[in-house]
Amino acid sequence: MNDEMRTRRDRRGALLKSIYDAADASVTEFVSAYDLAAAQGVEQEEARKAIAYLEEKGFLMVDDHRAGVVRITAGGIDAVELGSLQAGPDVA
Repeated sequence: MNDEMRTRRDRRGALLKSIYDAADASVTEFVSAYDLAAAQGVEQEEARKAIAYLEEKGFLMVDDHRAGVVRITAGGIDAVELGSLQAGPDVA
């Protein structure tokens, strides 16, 4: 894995962790992923790509794509608590 890929993976993980923290590990709390990403110095376009990836993996549900409003899923909580973005929630 090259440095660029590692950086993207690390940023996705950091964003998911910040969503987990902001939602207090609750699947019912909606948060602004764009605001959380901006606080980490990540631009909105890069945040949008990370959100789309995390949604595709089943770690997030997006409520409002334009505003970046998301909630973490049970699979996302598990990924944070297990420290792994490697396997999606449907992979054993």
